[in-house]
Amino acid sequence: MKRFKKISAGLVLTFGILLLMVPVVVSTRREATSQDKVDAVGSLIVAIPVTFWGVWLAWGMYQQEQKEVLEHLQSTFYRLLQDENGRISVLKLAMAAKLPIPVAQDYLDQKAREYDARFEVTEEGKIFYNFTLEG
Repeated sequence: MKRFKKISAGLVLTFGILLLMVPVVVSTRREATSQDKVDAVGSLIVAIPVTFWGVWLAWGMYQQEQKEVLEHLQSTFYRLLQDENGRISVLKLAMAAKLPIPVAQDYLDQKAREYDARFEVTEEGKIFYNFTLEG
């Protein structure tokens, strides 16, 4: 279903953009007749809603994908909290959630502020976030 939505959004956007190009091409032609100009306006009238529809489809898919990524990140974070007794490193979260380290760092910083976590720096220089698991 996801693939169908992607293909549909791509086709609708492509069609809309092609229709939007018609008035541009017609307006640059010296030999364009008045009928060509009327046809170009008609193309514009069809192109605008089609293009917006394609953008709407693509935006909806993007938002759904972002929601799924966040849900995966949250479930990974909570699972690690439980597995590690509240002690998480940036590298551990990044590896478990398959994220770039700066993204994992930002996420843990946000959660640390939200849940009032403590930071621990080991002798090797590793940083751990310590979350209290008791309610």
